[in-house]
Amino acid sequence: AYYADKKKEQGHSIISNPHIYSLSIAVYATSWTFYGSVGRAATTGPDFLLIYLGPSLTAVSWWFLLRKIVRISKENNITSIADFISSRYGKSQWLGAIITVIAILGIMPYIALQLKVVSTTFAMITGNRGIHLLFHEGVSLASPHPGLFAALSLALFSIVFGARRLVSSERHEGLVAAIAVESIVKLIAFLIVGVFVTYYLFDGFADIFSRLAAKDPTLYLHLTTLGGPGKVSYMSWFNIFFMSVGAIMLLPRQFHIMVIENSNEEHIKAAMWWFPAYMFLINLFVLPIALGGVLLSGSSIDADYFVLTLPLTSGHHWLALLAFLGGFSAAAGMVIVESLAISTMFLNHLVMPVIVKLKPREWFPILLINLKRFGIFLVIFLGFLYFRIVGETYMLMNMGLISFAAAAQFGPALLGGLYWH
Repeated sequence: AYYADKKKEQGHSIISNPHIYSLSIAVYATSWTFYGSVGRAATTGPDFLLIYLGPSLTAVSWWFLLRKIVRISKENNITSIADFISSRYGKSQWLGAIITVIAILGIMPYIALQLKVVSTTFAMITGNRGIHLLFHEGVSLASPHPGLFAALSLALFSIVFGARRLVSSERHEGLVAAIAVESIVKLIAFLIVGVFVTYYLFDGFADIFSRLAAKDPTLYLHLTTLGGPGKVSYMSWFNIFFMSVGAIMLLPRQFHIMVIENSNEEHIKAAMWWFPAYMFLINLFVLPIALGGVLLSGSSIDADYFVLTLPLTSGHHWLALLAFLGGFSAAAGMVIVESLAISTMFLNHLVMPVIVKLKPREWFPILLINLKRFGIFLVIFLGFLYFRIVGETYMLMNMGLISFAAAAQFGPALLGGLYWH
């Protein structure tokens, strides 16, 4: 991030190319993808694919839909999805504020999901539930929750590379470069774990499927087919698919990366192909890992963390560490961009309407930039609070779907604002 920012100051952008843009859109693949997809596949079967099938099919529409949104945003100095929708309806302050409140409340479970994954996998990889800071006679006096450290470090990074200046419509080249690198890290880590499970612990795809079919034919059918008793209904399939179609462009972080950080609309052409290819690759080994985990562990309990526990239990600690870093990358990218996008909405639609009614003072710019930084901390720590209160009781995918449902509320207003004169 630092290197990319320095290059920008020298007049050379390292992120202004279609491949970096496509990789940055892959911030869609969070720790829910890295861990939760395997958990879902090990409990309900192939319906995890809907979360990635929706965005992949939606990519076909980007050349006329996303390009139109990008053009409108550049012409009107749009800074967020709340700004975009409110500006299309007479620059309504109330509409912008309502969207901001929905976003803050709706995204809390999604941020909680990332912090839950980081703290749980940290405990698995270290064997400690907390981070021990102060000792007296061999007894730990201070042992903060690892999720708190994750929240603090990610908030600090977001502030340094996302809230250095007050111009909300500027592009954050360092941040986008970091997200692109994280997309590479999580993909490589997942593929290496997938190859390890499929071709080292087992003898390929066919071996895993045939072993499970021989051991438990009923479970095999349950995890590899779409219909049957105990399966998710077709209406639920449609709902999950529909929400994922909207989520790729309606989640605040996706809108921020795809629209606000877009440097050239021609990059959209490449992203239409590269992003679905990325989704295909990161899901290639989900079923083998899930079914392999069920075979080796004998159950689907804690299936969310098979990506980490399979290397750990087989004694390959270096691979477990790589998996942890991949999962951390997936979580960090989401939290950083989401907190930046929502803090911009928080400043522009909840704070600014109050500030502009006051008599201008010379210290207003300092107040505003600090309020934006406060917004980043607020969003991340609300997520941490949600995780500590209710996050332990849900599977990863169920927590993510709550946020998808919240983002889906923006769809009709956004499409109406695009085409309804």
